[in-house]
Amino acid sequence: MRIILIAFYLLCISSVAISQETKDLSNYPGKWIYTNNNLSNEWFSEKFYKMNATELQKYHSTTEKLVNYLHQQPVAQNPLGVTLNVQSRCAYDHYMLSAANERVKAEIYIPFCYFYERNGKINYSCDEVSNIKLRTNDESQAFEPAMSYDQLDDKQAVNQYMEIFYLPAKLLDLGSGVYLYNWYYENRIVVARNDRPFWIPITNREFINRMMIYYTASLKEGKISQMLMDALKSEIATIPAEMINMPAFVNVNSERPLTGICNMDEESAFALYKLNPAYFDPSLPRTSVQLITITIEGHADSPDWGGINAHRVWEFIQGLKGSDLRKLLDIN
Repeated sequence: MRIILIAFYLLCISSVAISQETKDLSNYPGKWIYTNNNLSNEWFSEKFYKMNATELQKYHSTTEKLVNYLHQQPVAQNPLGVTLNVQSRCAYDHYMLSAANERVKAEIYIPFCYFYERNGKINYSCDEVSNIKLRTNDESQAFEPAMSYDQLDDKQAVNQYMEIFYLPAKLLDLGSGVYLYNWYYENRIVVARNDRPFWIPITNREFINRMMIYYTASLKEGKISQMLMDALKSEIATIPAEMINMPAFVNVNSERPLTGICNMDEESAFALYKLNPAYFDPSLPRTSVQLITITIEGHADSPDWGGINAHRVWEFIQGLKGSDLRKLLDIN
């Protein structure tokens, strides 16, 4: 009898589990739901930038222009299997004091909430789903540091070292010099002005100077030993004088294991870059959009990865055009 009861109990559990299976609703019609969070008193409120009336008007008109462009995309006009829960808001760093002339950074965040059916009821989920994040004027979204580093009390030493990066691989050509790039954790579109470079190479001299600032701070804070510092200095001393002012290239298999500095023609040599400090035009209003980045999570470029929400994100990105994205910049 006990065996029969156990079998009956397991059968009931199995039946409940089957009845609660999430069914594929990839063709279920979704919606474009837009919420303007700029006017709220929450974390992303525009009040933190302390904009005057003219700046606010320009900021709102620009944000609406960006939202309207995204809404024009085919996936947004006819979202199947997903609801696009669009939110516009300010991207403000609450951990840093805002200067009066700080460029205003806007964010348009779009989680692709997927539909599911359970127990005959249809609903959608927005938890931990694939998303699109558009940012304006935020250079921190346009690179990933190439250098490994420790957290130091000397934040200036860390930050100037983190500003060095490799150019990412091009994943998708959107036209007009606009690409979807493949970073390590995320994929990003970078839309920059075409009248001056956004990424510029650094020389071996600058790379060494930044490195020494970082390692001097590390030695002071006990993160490295004097022996390692002496070895680093010895390695730098072996670099030929003619290489010092040349563009910096590094290789993990270089004969210089501490710096990685190598010749540009060596196998697996990577060029080092930094953001152009003269890229942003300070004469323009701080609300002017001079840079746009659009970020999606890594691997969302594969049709074999993720659920329907990840597939819709990829379809959305493929529908963007570089020429249209450039028109969203305030500068032609």
